[in-house]
Amino acid sequence: MSALDDHPWTRLYPAPVDELDIPTGMSLIDLLHSSRDRYTDQTALTFQDRTWTFDDLAMQSHAFAHLLAEHGFGRGDRLAIILPNRPEYVFALFGTVIAGGIVVQVNHRYPAEEMRRILDDAGASMVITTDETLDRCAGDGQSFLGRPVIRVDTEPNHRASLRGIASGSVRNFLQRPPLNVAVDSSEVAVLQYTGGTTGAAKGVMLTHRNLIANIEQRFAVTYALFDLPDNAKTVNVLPMCHVYGLTCVTLTSVRGGMNQILIPEFDAKAVLEVIKSQRPAVFTGVPTMYMAMGRTPGVDASGLDQVTIYNSAGAGFPLEQLEQFETKTGGRIIEGFGISEASPSTHLNPVFSDRRVGSIGIPMPLTDVRIVDRDGHDTTPLPVGEVGEMIIRGPQVMTGYWNQPALTDAALREGWLLTGDLAHMDEDGYFYIDGRKKEMIVTSGFNVYPAEVEQVLARYPGILEAAVIGVPDPYRGETVCAYLVHDPDRPVAETELDEHCRRFLVGYKVPREYRFVPALPRTPVGKIAKNKLDAPPPQNRCRTDQSEGHH
Repeated sequence: MSALDDHPWTRLYPAPVDELDIPTGMSLIDLLHSSRDRYTDQTALTFQDRTWTFDDLAMQSHAFAHLLAEHGFGRGDRLAIILPNRPEYVFALFGTVIAGGIVVQVNHRYPAEEMRRILDDAGASMVITTDETLDRCAGDGQSFLGRPVIRVDTEPNHRASLRGIASGSVRNFLQRPPLNVAVDSSEVAVLQYTGGTTGAAKGVMLTHRNLIANIEQRFAVTYALFDLPDNAKTVNVLPMCHVYGLTCVTLTSVRGGMNQILIPEFDAKAVLEVIKSQRPAVFTGVPTMYMAMGRTPGVDASGLDQVTIYNSAGAGFPLEQLEQFETKTGGRIIEGFGISEASPSTHLNPVFSDRRVGSIGIPMPLTDVRIVDRDGHDTTPLPVGEVGEMIIRGPQVMTGYWNQPALTDAALREGWLLTGDLAHMDEDGYFYIDGRKKEMIVTSGFNVYPAEVEQVLARYPGILEAAVIGVPDPYRGETVCAYLVHDPDRPVAETELDEHCRRFLVGYKVPREYRFVPALPRTPVGKIAKNKLDAPPPQNRCRTDQSEGHH
């Protein structure tokens, strides 16, 4: 019996999960070859008017590896991929690891200076990007921030070709025999730079074993439980530069022999049209995507009823908005949770069990999770229901931060990943996020968890999104400030909103100011970037005479 069998959540796993056996020696190269052999002539990628089979995917990836090797790229070297969702992204991803290298994930929307910081930190020796990005960053086509560049040609006919370094096109290498570089599953495959909600990005080292483990974990508790059609279609609109899109869509789809419909940028109306015309079985997104689609005029179940799985993560999903989308489309959203340091998936709501409002679900198979003292003194679990720091242990957890031994030591303790998230667990093993340790508000000596206040605010009619932060206060230390996005067709009266909060919250948790904004700042994957919320100075805040009754 595994030690994990003692946890309350394990009884919620479907029967096949009990037999889950993750191949510890498998690499991403093995994943590609396995899918090529199993799904040879089935469609792997669809981009606009073109398709690529799994055999094509393997051939293009090996050709890309030859292109890299031709220019001295080898074991341990780093290639920065700076692309939107395109087939070349997938070719470069697999081609890099085939050549023995490491993929550096870079958002193509970043300003040049932020790209430079990441490339310098990673020590990237080469870059693949588009002419558009080169022009925006004032590149010359032969060097990018001081590095050789492979340019992706985005001509109007959308034919994929790579050019820009001496050898010309990848197609020159298509007839060469596959490269055979021995890669161990313990080697780093991807440097995933964190989204920066808490400051400067750090390079998360994810090994082949980490990624394979998370693919198998996620597959076991989602796709394996449904009777999906052969070569089922999935929409790939999440940025592949983020680990959520990379692992949970791109790599998991390759594992399952699925046809990925690649979409470079999210537009609610356009994505709905793709869903209606292509009829995918799976859609994976973040709450803001679902909310935007749910608010699109005319959206209903017509043409959307074939979607079997709607996955959501990246941020909390306000219940009213979630139910609105499900009612309009007839679909069911499966919410999960993850962090870059865990490849990313750590939790998922059970597919066929009751949904717990506000819960991130239960831990993934072979994943141990504890709630411990928030001061980080030890890893002893707290009693059920108590709020503390959530720590995670499992095969998907990173090996550390690139060139950051001190930060690695602070994040990993006795095999546990210290997430920095405050959470609690109920008696059945469902977990609930209460906020970030750094975001916890201390007002007059009392702790306020932003997530609790945000959930209450989101229940008020007309409130679409809420973000709560602490602002300095000379008397209380900090007070609660709420940033709100509301439905323009449903005016919100501040006095009534305040009364609503006081019905559900003790006085010191009630926001002392409400700031209505058109939108909340977000990271590339859709998380609210609270560090970009500009809290007002104390003298400009209102409602300072409110009671602090601790009812």
